[in-house]
Amino acid sequence: MRFTDYLSEDCICPDLTARDRGGVLHELAGLLAARTQAPQQQLEEQLVARERLSSTAIGEGVAIPHCRSERLRKMTACVAVDREGVDFGARDGRPVRLFVTLASPTHAPGTHLSVLARIATLMRDARLRQALVEARSAPAIRELLVRAEDAYLASQARSADASQHASVP
Repeated sequence: MRFTDYLSEDCICPDLTARDRGGVLHELAGLLAARTQAPQQQLEEQLVARERLSSTAIGEGVAIPHCRSERLRKMTACVAVDREGVDFGARDGRPVRLFVTLASPTHAPGTHLSVLARIATLMRDARLRQALVEARSAPAIRELLVRAEDAYLASQARSADASQHASVP
């Protein structure tokens, strides 16, 4: 399962216009609604409810807002960039410049968590984060993420292969 399989170019916004958390969640819900045909208001309410539990800002300028909805048939991701950054309640106090959002059907909690984990892993790469902020188009952002995920999966396969060979007597 690849995170980028759930991310289409029409769900990538290289220039958010919102200046606060509520505005960002509204824009993200709009991207998701356009792709999924789920009501924007419902998606926004679910994203807001999740943020009330605790901020999805993971630090280093990244937030991963997410929700699950019975109105969704399939998982959908969107990515948005704000070059100036928005206060999103990150523990490190830094403004968020990258928003990677995931909306999933309620019947797929395991897949939802697996994709969230993959996103968080990819976003640990400082060079990737910087390249995403500097990218100026949806195709460029998607290509960066596809390449990063390809590299991650290749390294995982090499690690698994090395472990397997190391355990052979």
